[in-house]
Amino acid sequence: MTKKLLIAVLAGMLAFPATANAAIKDGSACKKFGQVQSSNSVKFVCTKVAKKLLWKSISKTTPVVVKPTSFANLESNYKGIPDAVWANAKKLLDQPLSAPIKIEVEKGPSTKILYNYSEIEYGISRANQLGASFPRQSKFLVIAFNFQDRDWAKTRLGTIESPFTLSDTFADQVSVACTSASECDGAFGNISLDSGLITQATSGLPNSMNTKISTIRSHYAHETTHTIQKSIYKKYGLKKFSIPCWFSEGQPQVVGQTSASESLASYSVNRYNWLRPPLRGLPDFSEASINKFFDLQHQQPCDAASRQHIYDIGFIAVEALVSIGGISSTFEVLDKYASGMTFDQAFEKVYGISWVSAKPILVRVVSKQYLEAN
Repeated sequence: MTKKLLIAVLAGMLAFPATANAAIKDGSACKKFGQVQSSNSVKFVCTKVAKKLLWKSISKTTPVVVKPTSFANLESNYKGIPDAVWANAKKLLDQPLSAPIKIEVEKGPSTKILYNYSEIEYGISRANQLGASFPRQSKFLVIAFNFQDRDWAKTRLGTIESPFTLSDTFADQVSVACTSASECDGAFGNISLDSGLITQATSGLPNSMNTKISTIRSHYAHETTHTIQKSIYKKYGLKKFSIPCWFSEGQPQVVGQTSASESLASYSVNRYNWLRPPLRGLPDFSEASINKFFDLQHQQPCDAASRQHIYDIGFIAVEALVSIGGISSTFEVLDKYASGMTFDQAFEKVYGISWVSAKPILVRVVSKQYLEAN
């Protein structure tokens, strides 16, 4: 009796290591509730599901994110786009400005600004850091107004001269930025003869545009990017300019969203919000629809029905370009355009691929991200 029991115990002991050393997977059976064990560098805990004891992973090794480096591997490495963009932005943001920026805010008699002026300075300064290698403005004037003060704003802006031949004057922008007492939060980033100029409508009513810090910061960084765009044009003496709408607004979106972020995690959250917009002028986010979007928003005048997507689809498209060449590459495209090239020629010079060849790759990459998010 004793001999048989000893043999049985030994047999059990010899058999146990084989079970213990077997690879554990999520959902496989375990024996002791709460037991923690590692398998292939992953920790598992024995949990109770219904009446069964099953292993559940509690830690996994972080997968290596491969960042795209060219259009040749953009599609295969598209999941590394946010990492590449944030790494580039952080490198630029870690470099302090060579000189402080002077910012003056003028507001209408009854206009209320619900946020601290330091947030204006933050957004403007961060954008100037990201565009530090290109012409920028060392001082800024912000003209803020509500619906009641629109005439005041038009009169004030009428005294400011532009270096460009404009189809819409600074004063004309007022009615576009503020259409009613509640719909009054639009803005325009301009330059005058000697400074940056931001035409800023503000309803004075609490909403995400004027109470959420990250939105305020990204907004002013976005408008400041337009001043850098125009400073580049001014450098070459352009009086008129016409670039694809998706690029014109997509570039400031990248600068705005990175400027308002404190880390890769916060940037990932900020960008994700732009991957779930309401559809306007497009039936869906399929490759066919994204391709149509680029056709409609590549030559000005751009399509009005789908125009709102230049802020979201345009953002994700330019973000892909930034993942390849950095934020500076997008300003280089504008610099070459302003020097006398067409936009398509400038694009090919910077990215080493023609727009015709790059477009289908960009279409697939952009569509894939939107379809995954929606």
